[in-house]
Amino acid sequence: MKKITIMLVIAIVAVIGLSAAYAITESNTTNNTTLSVETKSPMTVSEMVSIIPIEPYFKSYNHTTFNWLKEFDSNYVIYTTDEYYLVMNASDAIKINEDVTTGISVTNNITCNVVENRTFGSGLNNILHIENVEVVSSDINPIFFS
Repeated sequence: MKKITIMLVIAIVAVIGLSAAYAITESNTTNNTTLSVETKSPMTVSEMVSIIPIEPYFKSYNHTTFNWLKEFDSNYVIYTTDEYYLVMNASDAIKINEDVTTGISVTNNITCNVVENRTFGSGLNNILHIENVEVVSSDINPIFFS
């Protein structure tokens, strides 16, 4: 009888362990987001931090978010067509194709994990800390000059 009880306890612990492992894995993959990014050169976070206090657009910026952003000094910022600022490390930033050819505009559709979402304040764009960037596709559009 003791052997059956021990085996039953082991089986229950194994099921709980497998369920917990699945839940942790699932929670890491459900944060996958798709965004569109124009092919402009990324700026360093330190460049953006130097612009925010003097740029009229940011005149009512959230100081808590500003101080949080300063912690990512060696990372990069890219602005999306979805009107977010994306903060990412250098290895993710170089995955986004940069095309400086005259006469075309390239938009990269990326997937990534959003680690954190912050706001600069009322009426201002959000800033997303992202990782695990993958380019899904690129759209090439001609630019017509008048």
